[in-house]
Amino acid sequence: MANTNVKENVDQAQQQFASVFADPARSLAGKMLDYTEKLANVQRGALNNYAELGFQQMRSALDVKNAEDLQSYMEEQQEAAKKVSEQMKSDMEEVRSISQEFMQQNQEVTQDAMQRGQEATEKNMERGQQKMEEEVEKGEKEAKESAKDTKSSSSKK
Repeated sequence: MANTNVKENVDQAQQQFASVFADPARSLAGKMLDYTEKLANVQRGALNNYAELGFQQMRSALDVKNAEDLQSYMEEQQEAAKKVSEQMKSDMEEVRSISQEFMQQNQEVTQDAMQRGQEATEKNMERGQQKMEEEVEKGEKEAKESAKDTKSSSSKK
């Protein structure tokens, strides 16, 4: 019977550990991986966009042959600067959105883990209280039996 109680206690401790620590840690690691992948994709896209724009501008510069071409090139430069500015703003907004989503998910996982931890603690406290009451009852019963045995031993003498 004692072996069964120990096994049950170990099983319960393992389940609580998984529920309160391991599962949330695994969930957070998965969310961190997703977050990192999304950021890498944004960065890769931004790099492609900026590189493409840079190469277009360099090719345009190679086509400058006279004052008119230079004037046109300078106007393109202003448009290119505007595009870069808009692209940067868009990229920063996307990163902000991804970061907010990640923080929200982490907060939810953390709150859930804290709730599970609190519930596990409460269950453990209840089990401990119940065990203590059982042991007190057992001790009282043993004390009564011992007193009875002592009484019957002393009355026989």
